This record gives sequence, C-alpha cells and structure tokens, in this order.
Amino acid sequence: MSKFAEWVVSAFESLTPDRSGIFSDAHAQSMSDWRVKQQAMVTGSGAAAAAIPVAHLATMSADVVFLMNRMSVCAYGIGAIIGGTAQSRDFLEEEDFPNILAVWAGDDDVDNMLTSKMVVDIAAQVGGKMGAKLIGKTIAVAGGVMLGKELSAKVSAKVALKFASKLAAKAAGGFIPFVGAAIGGGINLWFITSIADAADRYYRFKLEVARTA
Repeated sequence: MSKFAEWVVSAFESLTPDRSGIFSDAHAQSMSDWRVKQQAMVTGSGAAAAAIPVAHLATMSADVVFLMNRMSVCAYGIGAIIGGTAQSRDFLEEEDFPNILAVWAGDDDVDNMLTSKMVVDIAAQVGGKMGAKLIGKTIAVAGGVMLGKELSAKVSAKVALKFASKLAAKAAGGFIPFVGAAIGGGINLWFITSIADAADRYYRFKLEVARTA
C-alpha cells in the first residue's frame, strides 16, 4: 500500500465520532435537511481549500481530514434519523461506519449481504430485540470488514483507491484559477453525497434486520 493510501486508512481509523451526540442532534431532523446541511459544510470547505492555485496543496490535507470527519458524522446521522424515526431509539454501532465505507468502496462481500434474503439469517444470528446493537458487528465479521479495531486489508485498499482517484483530480484542478474552487467544492459534494447514499442503504437494511430479530 502506498504512503498516501496508508494515510487515508489511518485517518479514517483515527476518527472518534460521538455517536450519542450525533444521535441527539440528528434523530429529530428530516433526512433532506440533514443531508443538505452536511453537503453545504463540505462544499464550502472544499471550495475554500482550492481557491488559491499552488497554495491549495498546503490546505488540502486539512480539508480532507475535515471531509472524512463529516463523512462519518453524516453517515451516523442518517442512521440516527432512520432508526430514531422508525424505532425511537439509538441503534448506532462502532462497526457501522466501517461497514458503510465498505459499501461505499464497492466491497462485494458486504454488498451481497445487504439483500432481502439475508435479513432473516442475520436476524437469527443477533437473536431478539436486544441484538439490534450487534447487527453492525455481525456484518463486519461476516463481511471481513475489520481486523480487530482496524479496517481489513481488502477494504482498506478499496477505500484508499476510491479516495486517491478523486483527490488526484482535486489537486490537479486546484491549479486552474477560479475553476479550482468549483472543482474542490464539487468533489467534496460527491464524497458526502455518495457516502450518504451508502449509509442510507446500509441503515435501511439494518432496520429491517432489527424489526425481524
């Protein structure tokens, strides 16, 4: 794995989102309001970081770290809204965001688990309503998402590759006067929107499992 790929994976693994705080903040909001708020934050950050050609290379690192943090907050917030609206309770887990990253990065093992035919199987494994906070862990183990507290090699490689391809375009675009800001903001918008879509799919599946357990 390249140094950049290692940095991307390490940055994601170092995130410590306050899940309880995110649930309190997000669960009563509408899905559209929550997504628009997250999109506005990262679009503005990306545009500002790429506003000045050449200097943008020095500001990209902080912007990427901010983007990663907002991706995790956005994802957990979507879970809070889906779970809070349907069940009036917090069913967020530490393993949820790694699972969502795996979905977002196109990991086939996890992607194939999020199907209607797997709902009953996973519900049986977690066993009962109290198992709602074990669903994410069950998916992470079965899908090979994590190795201990770290992303597995296969997921790390996919996540790093997806990040690298977009950030390369962002770095190159930042050299273009006036256009760089639009490119930087647009790429950040793509990141937050695509992770939100992955989170929405993941948590709707998780809700079905929780209802079946």
